[in-house]
Amino acid sequence: MYPHFIGIGAQKAGTTWLSRNLQAHPGIWMPSIKELHYFDERIQEPANPFSRIFRKISGKSDRDRRWRRQVRRRSARHFKYFSKQAFLWDLKYYAARPDDGWYASLFEPGRGRVTGEITPAYSTLGRDVVAHVHALAPDAKIILMLRNPIERAWSQAVMRLDRTGERSDDAGRLRRLFDREGSRARTDYFGTLENWGSFYPENRIFLGFLEDVHFFPSELLGGVYDFLGVDASFKPPGVGERVHARSVGRVPTVSMAYLAESYCDETARLDDRFGGYASFWHHCAGRLSEDPPDGEIPYPLWESYLWKEWVGEARFQSGRLSEMGGRQEYGPKEGGGLHERGAPPASPETQTS
Repeated sequence: MYPHFIGIGAQKAGTTWLSRNLQAHPGIWMPSIKELHYFDERIQEPANPFSRIFRKISGKSDRDRRWRRQVRRRSARHFKYFSKQAFLWDLKYYAARPDDGWYASLFEPGRGRVTGEITPAYSTLGRDVVAHVHALAPDAKIILMLRNPIERAWSQAVMRLDRTGERSDDAGRLRRLFDREGSRARTDYFGTLENWGSFYPENRIFLGFLEDVHFFPSELLGGVYDFLGVDASFKPPGVGERVHARSVGRVPTVSMAYLAESYCDETARLDDRFGGYASFWHHCAGRLSEDPPDGEIPYPLWESYLWKEWVGEARFQSGRLSEMGGRQEYGPKEGGGLHERGAPPASPETQTS
């Protein structure tokens, strides 16, 4: 059986928080490993088992190192909390040949419940690969979390430096990471929507905003639960807890200003399409590129003076793409036709600090 839903990203946009809270729902089953990486990585692995395993054990790529880290962690867990079902699932995932049948079999333990996975790297899949996903799971629902492009690119770069043990105050090194093709692709939200929206209608695409994780976590989860067709009144424990959040409360303005200039045009397009939080993103890009303050700035940016300057307010915005106002410029709308520009749907008036 293929998954009922697929979380496709974006990286560093709240997907770990979402995954944990989806796994907590009794009507949902997800693999214990958050990111299966089938369509972006494992589908390309050699069929020969010896070649495949040898490369995993001796390879020096990021994906090989990640495989070894996962195997060590999972092995330690099996020694401490052994479960035959979990052990056999891990054995299949790490050792069996990845193909479409293998991918479908990973969701068999969830039969009778809504099943799904979240792999943020799927946001960068080309249209030909998305076509393959659609051929396997044409009725799947798609979830895409969005974050201020400036913050998303910064967070990804610093995560990379953390893993390699490099300094995060090296402006030159940071700029090279910001400009990497992978970082740009993961922040190309319109490209993602164009590729996935070419196959999945907008009423089966859910957009979540990271600001809603902060300001309206319960409303966001309720919206996702409703989108997936499970009990939307369920309240998971720790819904308001932050996951993988850096303790750094301030970031260097020079890096923020560089990213602001890099993403000024993109945030303008996002503001034009979605308004709301995207309007704040564009405000950040304009102010930081034109008149950056000296030294450092509070982070996340909603903690900074930029939020107070912004003329908008925190209003719940996440939901189905089909329910969002603005001009529709990508992908098919079920039933045909294009959206006209207009106001976004009604949302809670609650203001939070």
